[in-house]
Amino acid sequence: MPEYAQIITHTPEQALEWHKIARSNPGRVCRTLSLRQGQRTREGDRQGDIYPAMEAVKVISAIRKADNPAWVNLVDGGIAEALCKSVLEIVTSFQTLPGMPQELKDQVAREIASPYYAPLEVLCNAACNFQYPPTKTDKRVIAALRKNWAGMMDRIWNEPESTLRPEQLHGLERVVVAQILMRLLVTDPSFSDILYEPSDLTVQIIARHWKYSQNNDDIRATASALYLLIDPKEMHPRQAAYYRSNGLEAKSSQIMSKILLGISPTAHSSKQQQAKTLFATFAENLLRSTGRTSADQLDFLTAILDMAQKGAKKDGAELEVAKGVLKATPLWNVLFRLLKKSAKPGPSGDSDAETEKMHRLRFMRGVVGVAANALHDASFSHPGECETLVRIWANENFFGALEETIETLIEKPGMTVQLTRLASVIETTVVGGSPALQNLYRTQFPRWRLLGTLIRHDVKKQQVAGPPPNPIPGLIAPPDSALWDHAVWQCFGSLQFRCMDKALCGKRGCGNPGSIACMCQVVKYCSEDCKTKDAKDHQLACGMLGLLENTIGKELPHAASKPAEIGAGRKKKKSQASNAGNGSASTAGGANPQLDELD
Repeated sequence: MPEYAQIITHTPEQALEWHKIARSNPGRVCRTLSLRQGQRTREGDRQGDIYPAMEAVKVISAIRKADNPAWVNLVDGGIAEALCKSVLEIVTSFQTLPGMPQELKDQVAREIASPYYAPLEVLCNAACNFQYPPTKTDKRVIAALRKNWAGMMDRIWNEPESTLRPEQLHGLERVVVAQILMRLLVTDPSFSDILYEPSDLTVQIIARHWKYSQNNDDIRATASALYLLIDPKEMHPRQAAYYRSNGLEAKSSQIMSKILLGISPTAHSSKQQQAKTLFATFAENLLRSTGRTSADQLDFLTAILDMAQKGAKKDGAELEVAKGVLKATPLWNVLFRLLKKSAKPGPSGDSDAETEKMHRLRFMRGVVGVAANALHDASFSHPGECETLVRIWANENFFGALEETIETLIEKPGMTVQLTRLASVIETTVVGGSPALQNLYRTQFPRWRLLGTLIRHDVKKQQVAGPPPNPIPGLIAPPDSALWDHAVWQCFGSLQFRCMDKALCGKRGCGNPGSIACMCQVVKYCSEDCKTKDAKDHQLACGMLGLLENTIGKELPHAASKPAEIGAGRKKKKSQASNAGNGSASTAGGANPQLDELD
């Protein structure tokens, strides 16, 4: 029995004949592609001739140069209209061999492309070859697409065919609509008006194709097309100019609603269910993607959350997305797992080692940025949901992932301000949170490697550039200010000291009472074994813990030792550094650290 099923639609002789016909008789090709079942052309061509004719047209359309006489002749003969009509009406027609086993018939059914894919592929080839300004031939193709677009999208939406199948060989079917649209919007930005019509299904289709994508290529193409509809910074200049001059940003809620409809589990799913599916789709596609595609997914996620936050005051799709991310456990689980994994080089695929490293760094920064923005925005818009979010983070090992990547992250521009924002709002949430949340966060600390790395980073920066500038009351320091290098370790130190129980062993997770003091006199261990196991990480912060206590307040470790007293009855004013993420540019006072204090 053969191990595969081969789909044969025409012979090599037929293919050669139609390659000649396509160049000598464009009208005949157009008539053939427009055939319905049971019809014939005046030349006697039947439905079986559609396949070799389409193949010949595809070859001509794929020629990548401005001067393509064969394609010009085909378009003049009406090929663009014929292809659009084919998308609307073409059906799959093939015969199986006599006695073919059922399992092979089933395999053919799984592998055969959607019937409308072949004409869409030719139209995509034509779109990818559009010139600017568009040629007369380009304009005729665009006109045909405009005229038939609604009907084409209607069929693709209502008859998804193989585009939803998990096999990777259907990836190109999920890409083709997105690619055509992206080229159209660059060549003729006014085409975007169609997307905002209530009846248009383009965005829904691309969103559904993104949801069902299986690998880097289809994930990247579909996500990029959606991203370019919502973020003018990423648009082509011509598209961005049209977007702004026609006030399309004010209609962003329509695009958000269409994206949610495209990934919706059912036609009647609630907005909450749609938002939940949106974040589940991000999680699944992040697991399927690598390198640049993973980093691009985070850019797309950031754009979605920004758009949701801007429109969250309305009782609609944006509000549900803005609230939904605060409960999206699968998304945060994947983000933190991949953040931890990104600390080490992965498969380079088609990228060299340096490019692969660049994408890993983009991904790391993207995760921290998404987390910082989500929590910061929630602290203003949905403060009651902050506890839910930081609880998810603790359960999904955010601090473990951060600890694995902190040495790389801390060197990247803008990271200290993002980390300061994170630590300060987490501390505020935990201190004012429930006893259950406080107990959970007690298990997350101490994180000596994380804290020590942050302190040493500030020391090295000060050795080169001197002490950080004094904060200016009422002004937020710029992201590249050394002020944030100084603030970040104080904020994480304050968070840690408010969460950890100083009476317990200094090795995280031990839980036994501490009796053996470390040389820093801040930490005690229950045994020499725990002290030895913790030494590698603790030594990074050991020499600086006395300074940290003086900087953020000596009573903090003691206050944290009693769950009921966390955040209650404090007499000393909280360090301003822990409020940096909420608009303060100040850092706590104290001596400037020196390297010899770390030894």
